[in-house]
Amino acid sequence: MSEPPASQSPGTITVLSLSPAEDDHAVLARTFRDSSLTLYPNCRLTLRKSPTIASALALLPANRIPIVLCDRDGQPEAWREILHAAQSLSAPPCVIVTSRLADDRLWAELVHNGAFDLLAKPFDKSDVIRIVHSAWVHWQNRYGRTTGDCPS
Repeated sequence: MSEPPASQSPGTITVLSLSPAEDDHAVLARTFRDSSLTLYPNCRLTLRKSPTIASALALLPANRIPIVLCDRDGQPEAWREILHAAQSLSAPPCVIVTSRLADDRLWAELVHNGAFDLLAKPFDKSDVIRIVHSAWVHWQNRYGRTTGDCPS
């Protein structure tokens, strides 16, 4: 079964998850489904899965995706490719890198190179929601106010 288009529909915030690990997608989808009503009363978080860099790069220019979660463990350089590709977009997404090796040194490298934040794996529901919410507010303040996207 093919996935629906990633384009924004009213009341929807699409988060792209770039990871070869199906478990990552499942945990994130469950977290968003369980938390979307309390975080965004007028909006719903939806997860768009991408197992490869190529598929993620194909989605970004054609869709307004405010947040990309990018697995570093399975694809160590994917986050750099996503950041590079996002530079040409009118509203580049906030890139959140996920890793089992999350530490201060990695966080500093990521932020220095333009990533929004680092999210430790295994995922903690409250950390996922806190960081995704922060990225959403940041992105919306920069790009969403004039486009009719969901209010924060």
